[in-house]
Amino acid sequence: MNEQDAYKKLIQTEYRAYCYYVHRGDWKPTPYHSFLCKTVQEFIETETGNPYDILILSCPPQTGKSLTVTETLPSYYLMRNQKHTVIELSYSGDLAKRFGRRNKEKIIEHGHIFGCGLSAESKSASEWELDNKIGRMISNGIDGQATGNKANLLVIDDPIKSSSDADSKTKRDKLWDLWVSTFRSRVWKGGKVILIMTRWHEDDLAGRLAKDEFATVLNIPCEAEENDPLGRKVGDAICPEIGKGNDWLIPFKRGMLSGHADENGEAGIRAWNALYQGHPTNAEGNIIKREWWQRYDFAPNFDKMIMSVDCAFKGTSDSDRVAIEVWGKKDNNFYLVDLIEENLSFPDTVLTIRAVAAQHRLSEILIEDKANGAAVISILRMELSGIIAVNPLGGKESRVNAISFLIEAGNVYLPRKGWVNGFIDECASLPKGRYDDAVDSMSQALYRLYFVSNKDIKAPTKQYLFPIRERKTHFERGSKSYVV
Repeated sequence: MNEQDAYKKLIQTEYRAYCYYVHRGDWKPTPYHSFLCKTVQEFIETETGNPYDILILSCPPQTGKSLTVTETLPSYYLMRNQKHTVIELSYSGDLAKRFGRRNKEKIIEHGHIFGCGLSAESKSASEWELDNKIGRMISNGIDGQATGNKANLLVIDDPIKSSSDADSKTKRDKLWDLWVSTFRSRVWKGGKVILIMTRWHEDDLAGRLAKDEFATVLNIPCEAEENDPLGRKVGDAICPEIGKGNDWLIPFKRGMLSGHADENGEAGIRAWNALYQGHPTNAEGNIIKREWWQRYDFAPNFDKMIMSVDCAFKGTSDSDRVAIEVWGKKDNNFYLVDLIEENLSFPDTVLTIRAVAAQHRLSEILIEDKANGAAVISILRMELSGIIAVNPLGGKESRVNAISFLIEAGNVYLPRKGWVNGFIDECASLPKGRYDDAVDSMSQALYRLYFVSNKDIKAPTKQYLFPIRERKTHFERGSKSYVV
């Protein structure tokens, strides 16, 4: 094989090489863009046997995410899968049409590398076919006619136009209804769905889809955090190669946090956390600050471990979530060991408590005696020891205020895992956030461990790396995952 043939083969088989080739060097193979290429290629090429698979990519604005994925991947996918259909959707029909046109141009110019071309009858930028009259691409607005077709690959690029749309529950519900009633049913069995977007709201489409049992969530923050997917050091900027280095990051972040409006009209810490870090919350609360938390890699031999449970009234998507937490105490410090927070039915709540209790050496299981907590207590008290019914006094804020000094003083530790970010967001947004169930469970546990004197139990004889179960994100915890 000569050098030219080898390069042709590389373009056919490696998506990163394809991106570089078709953009004539204008696309830079930075660590960030290369990571996106590797991630989407592995996703579209991996057969899981699931009815469908969802990849959620949360990326900061103006970092080339659409150029790397939306404007380029469909052409590569179709030329390698010439009997398949790709559908691309965006908040704007004009924007979707632009995505379709740019992929069409790549077929025309580079199809010969893959042994295909564009049908002579394909005049439209929003719907066109390969020359075999089978493979095709459809691009449309989020509520356009493309939803009447079925796809092997569905790409949704920024389905939310602005912060005002994101803040509208009516519009969020409408978008979700489109997914449930239309988009999901239009994906062929075994098909792939890629949602790539900048986050706006904790309850946006990404936030809801993240709970799907077939979803994988990947968040790439502008400023690197713990366990960065790009391998950056904490605090490093996303992409110095395109002018998004630390020299840009520091003044830009300072301006946003001081309340200066950005190009999208958002301001302050809410915009920074959502758009640039991928952690949307309501406006920052004033009880627990993000910087107060301590982190740990390995847990000590605990003096005591307890479980704290905040139950829900019902197990539906619009109800409060069940929060099940395991906390450990060592001397005067407290460690979050495990956390499950999601909508669980009553039977799944019982099963999940059993499963978690079986994995930890617990001295007490605190269950709030409200909602369906009383029934949970009644069932489990006969089979699990140490169950204590808790009747909290005062409001949520007063209970958190009672233990917040422990966090501020640096006595509360969280595991160095990505899923903890959701917990931190929930605590930081109190009392303005949508969810507070994990906060309730935490305050219940810390109050018990600090203020109530209990007999010590024998400490475990070995060190454990916590949490025991790995998770991709805070959201990827379906109820079945915890049933043993």
